[in-house]
Amino acid sequence: MKPIITAREHYDRLAESGHGRNDPPFMQKYMARWDGPPFWNALGDLCGKDVLEVGIGPGRIARQVLQRGCRSLTGLDISPKTIAATRADLGDFVNLELVVADITEFSRPEGFHIALSVLTFMHVKDKEKALRNVVDSLRPGGIVVLSIDHASELLDFGEWIVPLHPWLPERYADALAGTGCDVGEPVPLIDTWIDPKGRKSDTYGETIATLIRATRR
Repeated sequence: MKPIITAREHYDRLAESGHGRNDPPFMQKYMARWDGPPFWNALGDLCGKDVLEVGIGPGRIARQVLQRGCRSLTGLDISPKTIAATRADLGDFVNLELVVADITEFSRPEGFHIALSVLTFMHVKDKEKALRNVVDSLRPGGIVVLSIDHASELLDFGEWIVPLHPWLPERYADALAGTGCDVGEPVPLIDTWIDPKGRKSDTYGETIATLIRATRR
């Protein structure tokens, strides 16, 4: 029987194995199925902005945010080993702050213009508190952009299983509205992945995630 482990243990193990670090271009395009142009369009101009990333992981998104001219980027992750690996990879960026923290326990009132998260909230059990902390950390008029995976209640990673806490996109939208945000129409993210050999993914043409953008009033 496969062991059931926590999200922190899962990402510690991935960091130890080097998972997601220095991916070749085709793998970066594969991962961009959960963000891509719609995600970056939703973020808008990052130049001079203070940005919070919830679930920075190996830094795929963070590197692009930093290269787009943000004033500062604060990256959170629950995995100390992930933070250590990301610090080693992105240490040349002097405007990067890395924090080992759970978003349900982190708040920096009105500290950011933009908050973003990709494939992280499926691991968060107390989403109401997490979303409140995110919105409280935004300045008035600040935006939050979430890429919400269409997850099941369990992530089977082959050698182990990780419990997940999925919500429907509409529930995220309602929760953000309840924190004092104006929430835009959710945007479906359609899988268009074709590998270098011309093979389509198993979910090609399907909605694999939903993009949610909200603005703090």
